[in-house]
Amino acid sequence: MSARSSLSVAHQDDVADDRAYFRWQFKGTSFPCHMGKKQFEIRLKDLSRDGASGLVDEPFAVGDYFFVELDANTVIEAQVVWTRRVMIGVTFNRLLTARFVTGLHEKAAEEAAQREQTEIMISLRKPR
Repeated sequence: MSARSSLSVAHQDDVADDRAYFRWQFKGTSFPCHMGKKQFEIRLKDLSRDGASGLVDEPFAVGDYFFVELDANTVIEAQVVWTRRVMIGVTFNRLLTARFVTGLHEKAAEEAAQREQTEIMISLRKPR
């Protein structure tokens, strides 16, 4: 798989520094992606200001490019920098703000807690 494009949008309202960026852990939160006309999802393991890692449904090659929709207003180009079967690591073509990444993590954590609560409620209603 390979696709290249200059169309991407990212938050850039703060200045990049030379330090490594903190990686927020995700519990498999899915984000829609596309590579040309092909659509798929990445289930994030972690996310930082300059990249991410996660699971995809099929293997990718180092150097492949695709787009990730992080929210309704943020589509960012990602390049695969490492692979382990269907686990990939990507770097973004632009730096995300710390505020954006933190907010995305908080939203994903809230959604995961709600899903967990719903699963508990469903399991309590099942007859034993």
